Parts: sequence; C-alpha cells; structure tokens
Amino acid sequence: MELAPVQSGAGESYGFPAGSKLGAVRLIERNGSVRSGAGAALRLMELCGSPLGGFLQKLYTGVPPARWMMDFGYRLIAANRGLLSKFLR
Repeated sequence: MELAPVQSGAGESYGFPAGSKLGAVRLIERNGSVRSGAGAALRLMELCGSPLGGFLQKLYTGVPPARWMMDFGYRLIAANRGLLSKFLR
C-alpha cells in the first residue's frame, strides 16, 4: 500500500489533478478501481486487517440502506471536520 497526498500528482492519471481539493479520501486499488468517501475508508480499514473494517465493508457493499447511512455519516463528518477537530484535540 502506498499513501500519497493529492499535491504529489500521484493521482493525475486517475483524474485527480495535483493540488486539487478533494472532499473525500480516495483509494486507487492495484486493479485500477477507485473508491471514495466511506467506501474508501472502510476498504482501507479492511486492507489494514481490522475485523470491524471487514465487517463494515461487507455491510457497506451488501446492504444498500447501510451504504446510504455510512455515506451520509461520512459526508456529515467531512463537511464539519474543521469544527470536529477543535473537539478532538
């Protein structure tokens, strides 16, 4: 697994220009598939060996209402990350 900031230009071949502002985390897998938001975060948890991540990833991909709720929760947190960071320091 390689991690790269958007400023690095590593995602340019996937349509993410260097320095562009992304509203969500992006995961580009070796097979070229691209995930974003909650789907990317859960897949990263699964790849890191988290049992909870594996369970939530299966729920996310297999149960549409769970996917909608997780996507909503991700967007809510992402939209308020500045405010949330003040409380998590």
